[in-house]
Amino acid sequence: MADEGSPVASRFSAAGPALGYLAQVDYALLAMLGRMDDEDSFSTSIETLDDIVFHHADTDNATEKWQSKHSIDASRSLSDASADLWKTIHNWIVEPGGNGGRLVLLSTAQAGTNASRLRAGKDRDVDSALVGLERTARESKSETSKPYYDAFLALSPQERKALVERVEIIDEAATVANIGEDLARAVRKSVVARRRPALVQRLRGWWHVRVIAHLDAVARGRPDRITVAELEDQLLGIADSLRDENLPIDVLGFPEPDEEEVSDDDRIFVAQLRLVAMASGRLRRCIYDHNRAFAQRSIWQRDQLLEIGELARYDRELIEAWESLFLPLSDDPGAEITEATLRKQALERFGQLDASALTPIRRDVRAGFIARGSLHVIADRLEIGWHPSWLEHLQHRLPEVRDVSEVPAA
Repeated sequence: MADEGSPVASRFSAAGPALGYLAQVDYALLAMLGRMDDEDSFSTSIETLDDIVFHHADTDNATEKWQSKHSIDASRSLSDASADLWKTIHNWIVEPGGNGGRLVLLSTAQAGTNASRLRAGKDRDVDSALVGLERTARESKSETSKPYYDAFLALSPQERKALVERVEIIDEAATVANIGEDLARAVRKSVVARRRPALVQRLRGWWHVRVIAHLDAVARGRPDRITVAELEDQLLGIADSLRDENLPIDVLGFPEPDEEEVSDDDRIFVAQLRLVAMASGRLRRCIYDHNRAFAQRSIWQRDQLLEIGELARYDRELIEAWESLFLPLSDDPGAEITEATLRKQALERFGQLDASALTPIRRDVRAGFIARGSLHVIADRLEIGWHPSWLEHLQHRLPEVRDVSEVPAA
């Protein structure tokens, strides 16, 4: 894996190599998605025998070894004497890992004459490519690549041909900044077009976490493979969450508020809960429900997964559920009720509402905190309250309420 970066970048900058490593991770995902159309059982590893390695499901033997060369420099090419090309060939000569299977060089650069003859397809011409590579190795004056040329020419004619027959060039690959479009095409059979960006974003998120765990295992000398079954499970699970009847839940790992955060929280919905003397443990859970629901609603909006007016419709349904318990049954106030009694009655009604089967935003959205937390989102706008006189108590905070929906998360 290599990346020379921008011609104007500082020679001390690590940005180019970092982009190259990130691209390598995404290239592995893209390659796995491509293989899923034809193979049911295989696994991959990263930074083991090569940049990317595909393994036989049963024997764990390497069936393909890939090297990726990423650059944002549009002038780069895989010319006949390209150092990227020859260093890769040299690596495949000297590195262990068996003599069978395909050898893939994936590059953002455009292939030159010889490399282009090793692309897959009807124009592939191994014999001509071999002749050109041998000529370059004998005639090039590059001192940098001379060890690579010598290693290639040290092979017997039969060994050189056997090696070149295994090599495949994939050139003009997308840069890491643009690979999202290729990934969206790779998952096009999973969801409708407008939901592909959301699927790709979530799949890449899972993939990056999985690759970090994989690389950690490799670095510690532990055997680890990423199987196609893992990837397929994630792909199908995410696609299922993007059906019309469902929505993805992205905030399951959202941090719970600690005691200090709860005690310092002065948001309107928290003031609403304190008006009825909510117990500290329950208050903390309510804040957690609100935070997760608010974040998830914002993510759905950002990713354009909601229909026009869907949140407003859902909030109206929740307000109706609130009204069934909190609107007074009689216009006659009756006997004077103490503040303690008001709070006790409010807490009882809150408990009934909180424990009830609140309507989900969509049929298959089963995360209960969405409905519970959305009630607190509405309470934060002072549209509902738990204390009978919530507006009277919190009238001074009306200027804080904005007549807008949640701001989408960045």
